[in-house]
Amino acid sequence: MRGDDLSGVLDRLRWSLARTLALTALPVALFGAPTASTALLSSSGVPTFDAVGTDAPRDRPSAALGNGPLVLRADKLILHGSVFHGVVTVQTPAGPERVLKFTARLMHITDLDLTIGGGVRLRARPATTSTIRGKDVVTLYTERLSGSLTSLGGAPLPAVRSVTITPDALPQWLSHPGAPMRTVAFEDVTVSQAGQFGGDLTISGPDLRAADR
Repeated sequence: MRGDDLSGVLDRLRWSLARTLALTALPVALFGAPTASTALLSSSGVPTFDAVGTDAPRDRPSAALGNGPLVLRADKLILHGSVFHGVVTVQTPAGPERVLKFTARLMHITDLDLTIGGGVRLRARPATTSTIRGKDVVTLYTERLSGSLTSLGGAPLPAVRSVTITPDALPQWLSHPGAPMRTVAFEDVTVSQAGQFGGDLTISGPDLRAADR
């Protein structure tokens, strides 16, 4: 591939990434990436949508769901100050969808591998830890989370630590009335998100390419 062709492909990938992250209200700080790519990664003027809880009052996040899912894979994922808010129904481009709603103050992600909308793949430099930090909280609308549970904020771990969490498969430890906010950690985790809002992503040595590469 000629240099100018490769440059055009990278520009299109960066724009696709920027557009998707803007729709998910997730600004990015890229360490080790070309300066030109960071100028696109901002969000403004995004519309609102409704997320209606099955047993909860109307919820109104501050941004619209994008045109495709976010699939996060990581060696380790730590949700600091996390709260599970139950199962809610959100409007997606494909129609209403039941999802899990979480919030967290801070997320630590080791060996981040993020596929965005099925078309763009963003990977961090190996053996680095990326962060997603909210001014208040980061809000996650999760379709499915699978991995190995390694910490429940000091609470006893279940006998079976390999977990797959969906709106139709909720483990007993997920909600804890006595400690609604806690730090939860997983290893070898895959998280499929319908949407993610309210955070700033910091990533070192990013590798940006088409999702099939």
